[in-house]
Amino acid sequence: MKANTAITLCLLGCLLSACAHTVQPLTPSATLTAPDDTTPDYATAPLDRSTPQATAYSLMIAMYRGDPAMADAIFAPDARLIRLRRDGRVDPNGLSSWREWVGTLDVGQAEEELFDLEVKQSGKLASVWAPFVIRVDGVVRGCGVNHLTMADMGEDGASEWRIVSGIDVQAEGCEEFRDRY
Repeated sequence: MKANTAITLCLLGCLLSACAHTVQPLTPSATLTAPDDTTPDYATAPLDRSTPQATAYSLMIAMYRGDPAMADAIFAPDARLIRLRRDGRVDPNGLSSWREWVGTLDVGQAEEELFDLEVKQSGKLASVWAPFVIRVDGVVRGCGVNHLTMADMGEDGASEWRIVSGIDVQAEGCEEFRDRY
């Protein structure tokens, strides 16, 4: 009887050990807050998808330049862009209309300033929380928060972060939004 118990315990120990080696727990990284001095020059910065933060800024650069082709390079195939209205309504198909709007812009006509970015990442999945103030023709036209979900779609060890989905919500009091945030 003792031999059977020892064998059972041994087999149970081996099974648990094997399971421990095959299951890879998710280990999210710490939240990263980007310092304000990392904002690229929208007029000259290249497309950069090397990090989730760089991809978020590249989206703003595409808008600043009025370049829908650059915007296309930032989104994953079948990506979604959603607008959450102040009254709680959801506009689910914002990507095509946003892209069309970007195509109507002259360089520098629209500038969306991101600040206090927070990035959470686990492997090839990342989430970017990006408060913003947008100016059109130099006048503050909106503010709020972008939330972008991204996937690293790079191959052979090269990072290529792309937006899989995005949602934004508008805030009120945009002239003071950044100071209040």
